[in-house]
Amino acid sequence: MIKHKITLLFFLLAMFVVNISAQSIHISETKGETSPSVNRRRGLEMLDQIKDVLKDRYYDPGYHGINLNERFKKAASNIKQHETNREIFSEIAQVLLDFKDSHTRFVPPGRQSKVEYGFTMQPIGNNCFITEVKKGSDAETQGVKPGDQILAIGKNPVDRDMLWQLEYYIYQLDPQYVLGLTLKDLKGVERKVNVKSKVISPEERHKQAEKRKSERDVAPYKCQEINHELIACKLYTFSVEKSVVDKMMKEVGQHKKFILDLRGNGGGYVKTDMHLLGYFFDKDVKVATMKMRNDSKEWVAKSHGDKVYKGDFTVLIDSDSASASEVFSRVIQLQKRGIVIGDRSAGAVMTSNFMNLAAVRGASGFETIAPFGLNVTIGDMIMSDGNRLEVVGVIPDFPVGPTGYALSIKSDPI
Repeated sequence: MIKHKITLLFFLLAMFVVNISAQSIHISETKGETSPSVNRRRGLEMLDQIKDVLKDRYYDPGYHGINLNERFKKAASNIKQHETNREIFSEIAQVLLDFKDSHTRFVPPGRQSKVEYGFTMQPIGNNCFITEVKKGSDAETQGVKPGDQILAIGKNPVDRDMLWQLEYYIYQLDPQYVLGLTLKDLKGVERKVNVKSKVISPEERHKQAEKRKSERDVAPYKCQEINHELIACKLYTFSVEKSVVDKMMKEVGQHKKFILDLRGNGGGYVKTDMHLLGYFFDKDVKVATMKMRNDSKEWVAKSHGDKVYKGDFTVLIDSDSASASEVFSRVIQLQKRGIVIGDRSAGAVMTSNFMNLAAVRGASGFETIAPFGLNVTIGDMIMSDGNRLEVVGVIPDFPVGPTGYALSIKSDPI
């Protein structure tokens, strides 16, 4: 039997509710009955569907050492004791968090509206910092500034490894009306602030998404010639066609030195990643082996022959460089083709599928469908040196990251 313990997400839940005195935002959700019995039935149905998908599709038949039947049995027993959706969804989420797998995650029934807190945060080294504050937000009113170090969210200490779980909680599982932060400013002075969130309507979200897509389509990369020998290009995403890479490399041309900035690049298409790698080697290069449940597949970057760039090459990464960006950077390191500078990357390189699922909610004759999602890992990547990047990330050859002061004046230390 698995020993009884307070799960991480319920610990977080208690910290937010008790210590921040913040209520959850009541924004539009799937309509239907909200009685405890209805919530439990729907939660158990979700749990059963997730278990079936994992048994059928999860890449590791050993489930990372987790006894699948026992773990889901324990979760089902806990759900029968819960009353609210927030408790039930947290219970389901914890089952998947136990896998310690960045790409396997429960997505609860969609709210029509989302929240934003008026600031962005990012790990730098082992600490986490405020990197941007939105003008006119309550965060700005409360004096939150770029360069502030985040010491805690609620009473939960924040570090690099914990941040993604906290973000998952406050944005997806249980959005907060008021978010409590413990910050440390540039002078080392600690303070506590309570930041009110803003509800973003479906219309606003659509506009924001269209704007991001338009910006990506118009300018998926940007190159700047530093001098006649050196050019620097920032590639914002690998979710572009190979022709975009060709266009960028044409701009790089015959410059003797090339800096490729992949900071903030969360990845994208494998085919684009392999295509870009082909510009840096005069022969085909084995990139990695993707190990799936019943099969494996080798990824190979095909050389572009006489189009290969032969100058000095540097790659910039940070903690938001993920997936394809990490694979690219690590291959450059392993093949000793260039140097990697910056902060340790995200360590999120698994291959996954998103599953649209649904559970029935409501009394007989008045049922409604409650769509929910499951991101499930179908493949684990083993690099050519036999090691994994998942969780570990790419360790730069020269670790460099912005200080709080650099963030406050928007200065790039690289």
